[in-house]
Amino acid sequence: MVRSRARRSAAARRKQAAQDLLVIALRLSGWLATSALATLGIATLFFLVLGGFTLDGLMLQLDNLASRFVAADASRRGQFAAISFGVMLTGFVLIAFFRRASLISAFFVAGDDQ
Repeated sequence: MVRSRARRSAAARRKQAAQDLLVIALRLSGWLATSALATLGIATLFFLVLGGFTLDGLMLQLDNLASRFVAADASRRGQFAAISFGVMLTGFVLIAFFRRASLISAFFVAGDDQ
């Protein structure tokens, strides 16, 4: 009887650890998704500002970017991709820095989640 309780408690601890790991993974993936979407939102806001806060201006700026991208040669496209990646990565890092408190709280699992 004592062995069966020990087995149950060990199994319960493993199950609880697995559940805690899943909660942390879900919170972390939610944090990453939110940060990535905020980064894309900043890029969209940049073009909206360039377009004078109008939908027509936004579309004109995107059309200008697209037409110049298509007309560029491969090396220029590669440079643009590298610059764009660097800017987006910098934006993500800045957003992640300002959201670090919510990232840290994702790793603390309370016994009873609201």
